[in-house]
Amino acid sequence: MTHGNERRRRGCAALLVAVAATTAASAAQFPERPLRLIIPVQAGTSTNDTIPRAVAQKLAAALGQPIVMDNRVGASGQIGTKAAVAAAPDGHTLLVGYTTTLAVAPSLHDVGYDPAKDIAPIARVFSSSSLIVISAAVAATTLKELVALAKAKPGQLNFASAGTGSTPHLCGELFEALAGIDLAHVPYKSAGAAITSLAVGESQVVCQAAGSVMPLIKAGKLRPIVVAGPKRVPSLPDVPTAAEAGLPGFAVESWSGLVAPARTPPHVIGRLYEEIARIVALADIQAFIRAQGAEPALLGPAEFTAYIGSERAKWTQVIKAAGVKAE
Repeated sequence: MTHGNERRRRGCAALLVAVAATTAASAAQFPERPLRLIIPVQAGTSTNDTIPRAVAQKLAAALGQPIVMDNRVGASGQIGTKAAVAAAPDGHTLLVGYTTTLAVAPSLHDVGYDPAKDIAPIARVFSSSSLIVISAAVAATTLKELVALAKAKPGQLNFASAGTGSTPHLCGELFEALAGIDLAHVPYKSAGAAITSLAVGESQVVCQAAGSVMPLIKAGKLRPIVVAGPKRVPSLPDVPTAAEAGLPGFAVESWSGLVAPARTPPHVIGRLYEEIARIVALADIQAFIRAQGAEPALLGPAEFTAYIGSERAKWTQVIKAAGVKAE
């Protein structure tokens, strides 16, 4: 080996060591200031708020920096999501990303961002089957009775959603198509507003993740009819699955996790995932997730990225099959 080649080899080795040292130093320095977690739903009205909020509290302690909760509501979560993807990609702005914002709405129309290009998935945290829930004032207690009532009054029962293109909207459309009924879609600005509309009698039907409607179910203001999934919800053991109730093929899973703006450094994503994975494995967090009617469902950055892609493909097919159009 010539002296020139030897010097180049040593130079490359030194450069690699320097890069590794710089990366390690950057990882050790993160975070350098308080973080912000953008939550695109109304505070306290959805598992997309309550569960990430609980995880974020422990994450703040692990990182040694406070995390400011920033609820940005509107346009089926798109307002908050766009604010997050426009933030500096340094790990100090995180986003709660979920079925509607990352898979359903982008499959229906132009939402102003592309989940495949504009976000860096960190970790999926939980998943939950949706429920068909009705106002306690509706004269039905089973799926068969609800379908019969809807057929007797076509277009007269309102089904509420968190907005056009939201998961509850697509769930309702799929329910209508499979059951052969005609419901009047009423989009609201948030999941909380849609759920409240049932409690006060403005709407009669909603398709929502179990955890989001559990408090009003327990209060007797809403009545669960069927689980849109392959198995019953443990906290509602008497509510049948769609297949058990005579509507096979009706399955809508909601999921949620933490993501960052695209181009967030990999070492930052790795640090955040490491802490979130440890937190989600804690017994008290797992118990809290299940108490909300959901299940822990951790996925890492690469797996979460692939899962979001598969969900977008699935919802694109559902939208086409149901003939749903953006309003």
